[in-house]
Amino acid sequence: MTDPIVDVSTKPSFLRCAHPSPYPEVRVERPNPRYAALLLEDYAGAVSELTAITQYSYHHFVFEKNHPELAQLLSCVAVVEMHHLEILGETIIKLGADPRYRVVGPSGCDKYWDASSVFYGTDVCDRLSADVTGEWAAIANYKKHAAMIDDRFVKGILERIILDELFHITLFERAIAKYCTPQLPVPG
Repeated sequence: MTDPIVDVSTKPSFLRCAHPSPYPEVRVERPNPRYAALLLEDYAGAVSELTAITQYSYHHFVFEKNHPELAQLLSCVAVVEMHHLEILGETIIKLGADPRYRVVGPSGCDKYWDASSVFYGTDVCDRLSADVTGEWAAIANYKKHAAMIDDRFVKGILERIILDELFHITLFERAIAKYCTPQLPVPG
């Protein structure tokens, strides 16, 4: 029997790919459109929850036939990213902005999300590597935005999301070790 990357038998589906820490309540100290604009980048920018959901869903579909365990992993992680999207959307509303799938550019013009940010890839290993790279990029954005936001509630939300992203990296790295590490022949 192979060792599964994600334990599917003992945890509810949502929690299998999430860090075990509880999520904080979605609240803000006060409305702040500037903070909302920063969170829109995490919500629906090039490196965002929306991009991750779409990319992981695509990877799930292409893995399903030949690598059902990987397909299940990508679907599981995508569900956690959907929860992040929901949390960020609620936070953006509380900060006083409309959570459309867009970022606000430097001139104040909206740039709407599109699928060109998704890494489609060509094989298991480049897709999983891109998934790890995307998680690290998301963490860097969350940390940058947390440093720019002076709202303890929003910072708490971002810090909790980062825990999930770090856990996703662990899950993806396990998959890379299982599917992408060259197997050396046993001397004999």
